[in-house]
Amino acid sequence: MTPPHADFCHGTGDGAGTFVLPTRLKATAEALRSLYSQPDQHTDDEHFLRQICSHAVDIVDSAHMAGITVAESDSTHRTVAATDDVVHAVDELQFRLGAGPAVESADTSCVVHAHSAEANRRWPQFAGEAHHAGVSSFLSAPLPGQGQTLGTLNLYSRDQHGFTDADAAVIELFALTAYFALRSSHQLELARARTRDLELALESRGVIEQAKGIIMGTRHVTADDAFSLLIQESQTSNIKLRIVAQQHIAAAVRPRETEVSSHEARPSTN
Repeated sequence: MTPPHADFCHGTGDGAGTFVLPTRLKATAEALRSLYSQPDQHTDDEHFLRQICSHAVDIVDSAHMAGITVAESDSTHRTVAATDDVVHAVDELQFRLGAGPAVESADTSCVVHAHSAEANRRWPQFAGEAHHAGVSSFLSAPLPGQGQTLGTLNLYSRDQHGFTDADAAVIELFALTAYFALRSSHQLELARARTRDLELALESRGVIEQAKGIIMGTRHVTADDAFSLLIQESQTSNIKLRIVAQQHIAAAVRPRETEVSSHEARPSTN
C-alpha cells in the first residue's frame, strides 16, 4: 500500500529553494539507499529511526537536530528517536502545551514549517520557551498511518529563518521511510504475537484434552460432558480454562505420587 501523500499547509517558509537541485536529490537518494544497504543489521528500531534523523539533518542545511515522535493509543505522543537531548525537551514542551509544529502536523496530516517570527505568531508560548532552549525554526512532516497520522518527523533549527519549501519536500521522503520502518516493525510484532498465541493455544488444547480424559475416567461421563464441566468450573471460579485443566491434572498426579512414595517406604518382608 502506498501511504497518502502529505499535504503542505500553513507555514510560509522561504520561497527561495522551492526547486531542489539535482545534486541534492542525489544526496537524498544516496542517504535513503544507505539506510537499507544492510537491512539485516537494522534489527534495532530505535537505531534505524535515529539514522533517519541523522541523514535528514545532514541533507537539510538549516537543520541542527531532528526527532521522530509516535502517537500512542491513549492520544499521547512519545519521542522514539532523536539526534539531540534538546529534541526531547522541545517535543515534551509542545505536547504538554498542545501547540507546536509536531502537534499541528499530527492533527492535520500536513507538512508544517515556520520560521521564528511565524512561530511566535502561531504558537507564542511554545515558540518563546523553545527559543530559550535554542530552537527558532521548525519543520514537521507526518508519518501517515491507517486512516490517521502515525507520528511526525521533526526538524529544528537554531536559525531564525530556517527551512524552505524545498526542505519540506525533501523531509517528506524521510518521513515516508520512517513510516515504512515503523509499519514493518509493527507487523513483525503482530506476527510474533500471533505465533505466541498459537503456541499457547496448542499447549492449552493438549492440557484440556488431558483434563477431559481424567474427568471422563473418574466420573464416567462423555467427552462433551467432561468439557462442559471444565467450562462450568472455569466460569464459576473465574479462572482461565487452561488453569482449571492444569489443576485437574495436578490433582490426579498427586495421589499417584503419594501412592508410589508410600510403596517405596514400606519395609521389606524378606
